[in-house]
Amino acid sequence: MTTIGLQSAIALRIIDREQKLLPKIQKALRLLRAGDYGYCKESGEPIGIRRLIARPKSEYCAEVKAQKELKEHQFRG
Repeated sequence: MTTIGLQSAIALRIIDREQKLLPKIQKALRLLRAGDYGYCKESGEPIGIRRLIARPKSEYCAEVKAQKELKEHQFRG
């Protein structure tokens, strides 16, 4: 792949990621306005501040997310 081709591929990937991220940010803003931001979608427990700082668009607390990822991993393998 040429340098220009590589740069184009990287640029397209950045654009793709930004387009997928924007709806998630908009959803987080709606939750914030409604007073529901920062609470786990499944358990209703608060999502830790450290997790929200690291991933502001988090929908699940760390425990629930870990369980979901474990189940996902089990179904794949």
